[in-house]
Amino acid sequence: MKKLLLFIAFGFSLITLNAQEIESQRRNDIVADPFLLIAVPLLNVSYERLLTENSGLGVNAMVGLGEDSEGFSQISPYYRMYFGRKFAQGFFLEGFVPITTTRESESVYIANEFGGYYTDGEEIRETTVGIGFGVGGKWVIKNGLVIEASGGLGRRFGSDLDDEWVGEGVTGKIMGGIGYRF
Repeated sequence: MKKLLLFIAFGFSLITLNAQEIESQRRNDIVADPFLLIAVPLLNVSYERLLTENSGLGVNAMVGLGEDSEGFSQISPYYRMYFGRKFAQGFFLEGFVPITTTRESESVYIANEFGGYYTDGEEIRETTVGIGFGVGGKWVIKNGLVIEASGGLGRRFGSDLDDEWVGEGVTGKIMGGIGYRF
């Protein structure tokens, strides 16, 4: 009987130690893309909460900062499934829902009765929602430094611009980021 009680107590202590080890994992990632910030310029940041050792939920935000992309912003909640051997690292597949807002200015030249022209401008704002899929990889180096490379394509729904050309209904996301796991 003593051996049985000792065995049960030892088993519970192992379970408790294992539970403490799992809880001590860092479960939050924040990543920013310095390459797009310099090249485009586009602010691209991402936050992810790691649910288990092979899945996570997060949100990615992209905001255009330059003249050409000033009216562009996109927020994409996502779910990721990891296929690596370490905790939430390695190759992953993701599904995301891009909520995209664009702003464009349209100018029209109108002739007046004196033979001159004047312009009349109109600003068009559009918000669309879509669905997309992506792939990538994430690696955690010493001290919680995170390196991520990922990309994905999505289809936008509800766009009035779909008739203009085929590419307007497609959106994407890309990340060549550096961040921190805490």
